[in-house]
Amino acid sequence: MKMILETKDARPHKNIDAGQCPGCPSNLTTKLVMELVFQVCEERGQDPIIFGQGCGIGRDIMHRSGIGTHDSGAVGMHAAMEMRGIDRPLVVIDGDGQIDMGMDDLSGGFQYGAPYLHVVCDNQSFAASGTHATGMTDMFAKVSTRENGRIGGPNGRVQPRKQPAMMVKFSGAHYTATASPAFFRDFERKVNTALDNLPAFIQVFAPCTLSWGYDDQDSFSITKLGTDCGIWPLWEWADGTGFRRTHDYNESKMPEQLRAYLDMQRRYAHVTPDDVEVIERYVRDLNSLVDKMTRSFQAPA
Repeated sequence: MKMILETKDARPHKNIDAGQCPGCPSNLTTKLVMELVFQVCEERGQDPIIFGQGCGIGRDIMHRSGIGTHDSGAVGMHAAMEMRGIDRPLVVIDGDGQIDMGMDDLSGGFQYGAPYLHVVCDNQSFAASGTHATGMTDMFAKVSTRENGRIGGPNGRVQPRKQPAMMVKFSGAHYTATASPAFFRDFERKVNTALDNLPAFIQVFAPCTLSWGYDDQDSFSITKLGTDCGIWPLWEWADGTGFRRTHDYNESKMPEQLRAYLDMQRRYAHVTPDDVEVIERYVRDLNSLVDKMTRSFQAPA
């Protein structure tokens, strides 16, 4: 069953698949990205081609090249269009699990240099297939493959998540950024900037009601708290303008905000005070890295 908006200005990208969880942030983020992309392209007289697959993401309008191969699919499509003199924007929208399954595909696509935008809705798990861990799962977060949030069992090691938006910049992206739908104007500006600086990559904070364990109505609060406390810092890195934060981080408020963020999620119900201290150190180190990147990769004078 599908719901199609039967209005005068109906757009196919607004079609809603019925298989999504109520209030799914990944689904809402996908709709937001597609709305922004189609709006910009309509103003420019362009017709985008969109690849996508992932929990909360799948839509009938999207082309699917296969699990973990969306980047090479976009590169191949661009090469075919170039041979035929066709100029249409290419956009990939998928989840963080796709990044793990296709890291070589991702880095290779950006190294090749094809002009496309890749947006990741990051819910920190393979949420569609049982909530298994991905490389983007935050430390101590309980998922089906990490009891007590540790790799290798209750006494296993603690592993910080990957930072693909930083990694891809070194693979040839002209623009990379982290984003949060709780900060819409920042989100909108980054999508617009990315479309003008291809190839580009945006990693979007997209909590999951089911695997994170919080009530549907708390999606906005979770998303905003995660950004405010610094566990998901917002930044952008562009050729010519350098690296910069796009949302302030207040270290003095971080412990209180972080605890509120953790307390709202059942995936952290098992953490101890010692575990929380480790997470706090991680957040401080992560934001120290962001500050160092800001100083080290400034725009040329």
